[in-house]
Amino acid sequence: MARLRLLAHAAGVVTVTAALLTAVFTSPASACSCLPSTEGQRFHQATYVFDAVVLSKTLEAGDPSVTYDDKYRYTVDVGRVYKAYVPSRVDIVTPASGAMCGISLYQGTEYVVFAHGDVSDGRVESHYCSGTRPASAGPPVTTLPSTTTTTPSTATCATALP
Repeated sequence: MARLRLLAHAAGVVTVTAALLTAVFTSPASACSCLPSTEGQRFHQATYVFDAVVLSKTLEAGDPSVTYDDKYRYTVDVGRVYKAYVPSRVDIVTPASGAMCGISLYQGTEYVVFAHGDVSDGRVESHYCSGTRPASAGPPVTTLPSTTTTTPSTATCATALP
């Protein structure tokens, strides 16, 4: 009887494990990941960099048959511009889903915006990997990291024995 109970328990564990593995490996991936970079690198990769205060947020619904294509449109007042021309009011468009690297901005908050796109239509795009951040951290870093390398000294170690 104990052996039958043990087999039933083992069969139950295998069934639950198989169900969990199936759910994990067949569900769509939904994670944002960015290549490591410094703020100076993000500055140089961005088309536009500017300070802005968020005035409003609007959800733009996408195609209901497509997962993750909704977008948020943030209307902002532009302050100081660090890179390229940006009009005094512009819309920042970003995916609504964090899984698609969308960013959440808050009305009344000032940000340093790192953006891409063509501002001639009154909108730019930004996402998590762009580097947009609260302006309270100060102006953007504009310098690239040093690419010089140092050669280790070839002098004999003073503590080495002959």
